Amino acid sequence: MKTFGALLVLMALFGLSSAFMPKAPVHKVAAAPVVARGRAMKMMEDSTYWEGKAPSSAVLGPFLAKVPSGVLGPASLVALMVGAYCVHESNIFNILTVDSINPAYVLGSFLTPISWGMHVAAWIQKQNGK
Repeated sequence: MKTFGALLVLMALFGLSSAFMPKAPVHKVAAAPVVARGRAMKMMEDSTYWEGKAPSSAVLGPFLAKVPSGVLGPASLVALMVGAYCVHESNIFNILTVDSINPAYVLGSFLTPISWGMHVAAWIQKQNGK
Protein backbone atom coordinates (compact mmCIF):
# COMPACT_ATOMS: atom_id res chain seq x y z
CA MET A 1 0.00 0.00 0.00
CA LYS A 2 2.93 2.34 0.69
CA THR A 3 4.21 1.73 -2.84
CA PHE A 4 0.88 2.79 -4.31
CA GLY A 5 0.87 5.99 -2.23
CA ALA A 6 4.44 6.80 -3.25
CA LEU A 7 3.56 6.23 -6.90
CA LEU A 8 0.53 8.49 -6.57
CA VAL A 9 2.61 11.27 -4.99
CA LEU A 10 5.27 10.89 -7.70
CA MET A 11 2.66 11.18 -10.46
CA ALA A 12 1.15 14.26 -8.78
CA LEU A 13 4.56 15.95 -8.55
CA PHE A 14 5.27 15.18 -12.18
CA GLY A 15 1.93 16.65 -13.18
CA LEU A 16 2.51 19.79 -11.14
CA SER A 17 6.00 20.30 -12.52
CA SER A 18 4.70 20.31 -16.08
CA ALA A 19 2.43 23.23 -15.20
CA PHE A 20 5.46 25.49 -14.69
CA MET A 21 7.28 24.70 -17.94
CA PRO A 22 7.64 27.63 -20.35
CA LYS A 23 5.40 27.72 -23.37
CA ALA A 24 6.85 26.80 -26.71
CA PRO A 25 7.01 29.74 -29.11
CA VAL A 26 4.18 29.82 -31.62
CA HIS A 27 5.01 30.76 -35.17
CA LYS A 28 2.11 31.87 -37.33
CA VAL A 29 2.52 30.80 -40.93
CA ALA A 30 0.20 31.92 -43.69
CA ALA A 31 -1.57 29.01 -45.33
CA ALA A 32 -0.61 28.47 -48.94
CA PRO A 33 -3.14 27.05 -51.35
CA VAL A 34 -2.88 23.30 -51.72
CA VAL A 35 -2.11 22.26 -55.26
CA ALA A 36 -2.29 18.66 -56.39
CA ARG A 37 -1.57 17.61 -59.95
CA GLY A 38 -1.65 21.19 -61.14
CA ARG A 39 -5.14 21.91 -59.73
CA ALA A 40 -6.00 23.91 -56.64
CA MET A 41 -7.85 21.73 -54.15
CA LYS A 42 -10.97 22.95 -52.40
CA MET A 43 -10.21 23.54 -48.70
CA MET A 44 -12.72 22.64 -46.02
CA GLU A 45 -14.31 25.35 -43.92
CA ASP A 46 -12.78 25.72 -40.46
CA SER A 47 -15.47 24.59 -38.02
CA THR A 48 -13.40 24.78 -34.84
CA TYR A 49 -14.43 28.39 -34.25
CA TRP A 50 -17.93 29.76 -34.49
CA GLU A 51 -19.86 32.87 -33.64
CA GLY A 52 -22.87 32.55 -31.36
CA LYS A 53 -24.14 29.96 -28.93
CA ALA A 54 -23.70 26.76 -30.95
CA PRO A 55 -21.55 25.58 -33.85
CA SER A 56 -23.01 25.04 -37.29
CA SER A 57 -24.53 21.70 -38.21
CA ALA A 58 -21.49 20.98 -40.39
CA VAL A 59 -19.54 19.82 -37.31
CA LEU A 60 -21.84 16.79 -37.08
CA GLY A 61 -20.69 15.36 -40.37
CA PRO A 62 -22.52 14.72 -43.61
CA PHE A 63 -25.06 12.26 -42.18
CA LEU A 64 -26.03 13.75 -38.81
CA ALA A 65 -26.17 17.29 -40.22
CA LYS A 66 -29.31 16.25 -42.12
CA VAL A 67 -31.07 14.58 -39.15
CA PRO A 68 -33.44 16.92 -37.25
CA SER A 69 -33.26 17.38 -33.49
CA GLY A 70 -36.74 15.83 -33.15
CA VAL A 71 -35.22 12.50 -34.21
CA LEU A 72 -31.86 12.78 -32.43
CA GLY A 73 -33.36 13.65 -29.03
CA PRO A 74 -35.65 10.61 -28.66
CA ALA A 75 -32.99 8.35 -30.23
CA SER A 76 -30.57 9.57 -27.57
CA LEU A 77 -33.06 8.72 -24.82
CA VAL A 78 -33.68 5.23 -26.27
CA ALA A 79 -29.92 4.60 -26.56
CA LEU A 80 -29.43 5.68 -22.94
CA MET A 81 -32.20 3.41 -21.68
CA VAL A 82 -30.98 0.39 -23.69
CA GLY A 83 -27.38 1.03 -22.66
CA ALA A 84 -28.28 1.39 -18.98
CA TYR A 85 -30.32 -1.83 -19.13
CA CYS A 86 -27.40 -3.67 -20.74
CA VAL A 87 -24.97 -2.35 -18.10
CA HIS A 88 -27.36 -3.52 -15.38
CA GLU A 89 -27.94 -6.94 -16.90
CA SER A 90 -24.32 -7.61 -17.83
CA ASN A 91 -23.39 -7.05 -14.20
CA ILE A 92 -20.40 -5.15 -15.54
CA PHE A 93 -19.49 -3.64 -12.17
CA ASN A 94 -18.95 -7.07 -10.59
CA ILE A 95 -16.35 -9.69 -11.40
CA LEU A 96 -17.06 -11.16 -14.83
CA THR A 97 -16.46 -14.82 -15.50
CA VAL A 98 -16.79 -16.88 -18.64
CA ASP A 99 -20.14 -18.21 -17.41
CA SER A 100 -21.61 -14.83 -16.42
CA ILE A 101 -20.70 -12.75 -19.48
CA ASN A 102 -23.18 -12.14 -22.28
CA PRO A 103 -21.62 -10.47 -25.35
CA ALA A 104 -24.92 -8.88 -26.41
CA TYR A 105 -25.18 -7.03 -23.10
CA VAL A 106 -21.54 -5.96 -23.22
CA LEU A 107 -21.95 -4.58 -26.74
CA GLY A 108 -25.25 -2.92 -25.77
CA SER A 109 -23.54 -1.13 -22.90
CA PHE A 110 -21.56 0.87 -25.48
CA LEU A 111 -24.81 2.70 -26.30
CA THR A 112 -24.54 4.66 -23.06
CA PRO A 113 -21.71 7.02 -24.16
CA ILE A 114 -23.12 7.09 -27.70
CA SER A 115 -26.37 8.46 -26.27
CA TRP A 116 -24.44 11.44 -24.87
CA GLY A 117 -23.04 12.23 -28.32
CA MET A 118 -26.51 12.03 -29.85
CA HIS A 119 -27.80 14.33 -27.11
CA VAL A 120 -25.15 16.93 -27.97
CA ALA A 121 -25.95 16.55 -31.68
CA ALA A 122 -29.66 17.11 -30.92
CA TRP A 123 -28.79 20.26 -28.96
CA ILE A 124 -26.67 21.60 -31.85
CA GLN A 125 -29.47 20.91 -34.34
CA LYS A 126 -32.04 22.57 -32.06
CA GLN A 127 -29.87 25.68 -31.66
CA ASN A 128 -29.53 25.86 -35.44
CA GLY A 129 -33.30 25.62 -35.94
CA LYS A 130 -33.31 22.17 -37.45
